[in-house]
Amino acid sequence: MLWKTHLVLGAIAGYYAYPSWKGSVIGATMALLPDIDQARSKLGNLAKPVSRAVQKGFGHRTITHSWVILLVPSLLFGNSPAAMAALWGILSHLISDMLVGRIQLFWPLRFGWIGIPLSKRMYSAIDQIVFYAALGYIVYTGYQ
Repeated sequence: MLWKTHLVLGAIAGYYAYPSWKGSVIGATMALLPDIDQARSKLGNLAKPVSRAVQKGFGHRTITHSWVILLVPSLLFGNSPAAMAALWGILSHLISDMLVGRIQLFWPLRFGWIGIPLSKRMYSAIDQIVFYAALGYIVYTGYQ
């Protein structure tokens, strides 16, 4: 998925884990974290040296798209509502990437690639549908 789709889905997930604007911001921000393994990503551009090192050392959709990344929220936030928002933001990223491609969820085991590999055209179509559906959901729930 594209960064904007991850951002919107992460905001929704973060809000449901920690119902506040802080939960939305944390979820949205942490939903971008797994793509630090790609230097061309939004987060990768902000942290180029780290991103390039992770991409060169591990590749895309490996360590940062595995169970390992799920440890980060508790390391950053301890046992708090913010940690839950961060966890749900990251989970939204992993789940959405599995809908349009494969991730190595059980890294470092090589057999752990899970997901639905799609053509570039299907990937783009699903990304747009999910993005606009998520935006619509945010607008709809915001007016209730």
